[in-house]
Amino acid sequence: MAENKTEMLTIMFIDIVNYTETTGKLSRESFSRLHDTFDNLIIKAVSNFNGQIIKKIGDAFLITFRAATDAVHCGILLQKEFYQYNENNSRVIPLNIRVAIHAGEVLLRNRDIYGEAVNITSRIESIVKTGDIVFSEAVFSAMNKNEIPYKYIGSFKFKGVKMPIRLFKVKSREDFMREAKLIKIRKRIKMRRKLRAIVIFISVIFVILLLLSVLAKDLNIF
Repeated sequence: MAENKTEMLTIMFIDIVNYTETTGKLSRESFSRLHDTFDNLIIKAVSNFNGQIIKKIGDAFLITFRAATDAVHCGILLQKEFYQYNENNSRVIPLNIRVAIHAGEVLLRNRDIYGEAVNITSRIESIVKTGDIVFSEAVFSAMNKNEIPYKYIGSFKFKGVKMPIRLFKVKSREDFMREAKLIKIRKRIKMRRKLRAIVIFISVIFVILLLLSVLAKDLNIF
């Protein structure tokens, strides 16, 4: 990277959820193996989407991308890779990650990046739940929305940031299941309303026919 150069980049923070609790149960050898696995999975996924690893801070990676869509796709691949790793290694401590993505102008200096965009990405990461990929409106505006299943999760105010940040997340397996369940519930409600309307209609027709029958009898009497 060139000295004192500014660029518009997409920034990603990744870290291990409950890192202190997780590593506190490990021997030195197991700790080393865990970090090797963590590093290898991330390095492989990032290289697939032309990302650049800026640095690793403890259990967190700071990564940049030229394209917002690549960054989000990388986050999706990472969550899939770590999910698969946990499924295939059920006897070891699971590695659960969270991913935060933002886009903005950064200062490139001495192979590192600085600026408000970096700080905002870090703030976003602090609210991301296990297994989620959360990104800002800046990323949402730049990415290809036809390629990413997303949902809006709200506007958030962060310490040190003047304006609230609108955030989105990649739809997870649970989101799709929840939506499918809601669709089924709505269909049931709609069907019940239709049945209720049919019952009411039939009841009204029955009452009308009954009244006509009574009226006909009365007319016959006269």
